[in-house]
Amino acid sequence: MCKRANHSHRVCAFYQLAVFGCLLFFTSIHLHTSAQTGAAKRDSTAGIMFYNVENLFDVVDDPKTNDDEFTPDGNRRWTYNRMRQKFSNLNRVILNAGGWNLPVVIGLCEVENSWVLSAWLRETGLYNLGYRYVHFDSPDSRGIDVAMLYRRERFKVYASRPVEVNFGPGERPTRDILYVKGVLDDADTLHVLVNHWPSRLGGAAASQPKRRHAATVVKNLADSIRNVNPDALLIVMGDFNEPPRSPIFLNDLKAGKLEDDVWLISPALYLPPGKGTLKHGHAWEVFDQILISRPFFEKKSPVQMNKPSMRIVEIPFLFQPDDVHGGTKLFRSYEGFKYTGGYSDHLPVWIDLIVCEVEE
Repeated sequence: MCKRANHSHRVCAFYQLAVFGCLLFFTSIHLHTSAQTGAAKRDSTAGIMFYNVENLFDVVDDPKTNDDEFTPDGNRRWTYNRMRQKFSNLNRVILNAGGWNLPVVIGLCEVENSWVLSAWLRETGLYNLGYRYVHFDSPDSRGIDVAMLYRRERFKVYASRPVEVNFGPGERPTRDILYVKGVLDDADTLHVLVNHWPSRLGGAAASQPKRRHAATVVKNLADSIRNVNPDALLIVMGDFNEPPRSPIFLNDLKAGKLEDDVWLISPALYLPPGKGTLKHGHAWEVFDQILISRPFFEKKSPVQMNKPSMRIVEIPFLFQPDDVHGGTKLFRSYEGFKYTGGYSDHLPVWIDLIVCEVEE
């Protein structure tokens, strides 16, 4: 673990810790957590995860959005029991994704509203593990939004807001970008942008200008944060519907490898060939990723990353045999309109951050 002296960006002093151990059993794994008085125990690592959870809807028809198919009388016969099964499945992913380490921050997309987030946390026990959420309703016509979960004993939220991606009059609205500002382990401030860029509906080339516009919004946000503080710790995560080597990332967003002269680093560029977060026909593609700002790699930073590494969470239960294209495919909640009781059409992605020790 890295060590550091008291840093000028440190937000507050360490609290004294009074720790008692407890053993929690969820799904098929054992989790060790601790409860403290006043503050959380400092861990050496902080897992950051992003997950497109695919159609996490409640069962009530919202007259303001096009969510009819995800109701008990809709085409998908989306019932309360099926919703609860989805809660259980997603809970299983979160508890298994990091082994013994629960993710501290989880970016989400395809979440309908705050009610379904609250019900998920409370019905699965994630609430008792300290998870809370940040969510704002967006203008998306289907009513699916981005959101963020966080463990409140390790991440303190100080500000949050939706950032509109507006294509102009007459254009179909899309999801907002979620901005969250908070402090990790009393060490330093993190700026988090959670994205779900426009889909490839109508064709990849025809729809790309909308994703390029979303990238411009992200670039402006990143530049404004950097202008205020060149050492800002920024995390940009999401389902971008574009691969990491897309010109939108390399040219518009100016994201690249650590050895490039860029401020935004894309760990996904280091993934080996053949990896992917979703499958189209025979091919796996990486549409989900987490980008971070260069200051994470500076030795003076209170929160660091050793090397630009992003892991695709490939837990066996997330897959099933692909009888059409060979190999495996993702185990989804539906195949067409047939309910199968699976997880999602995307795999989660994960990075590990290091919270440095303090030399008093």
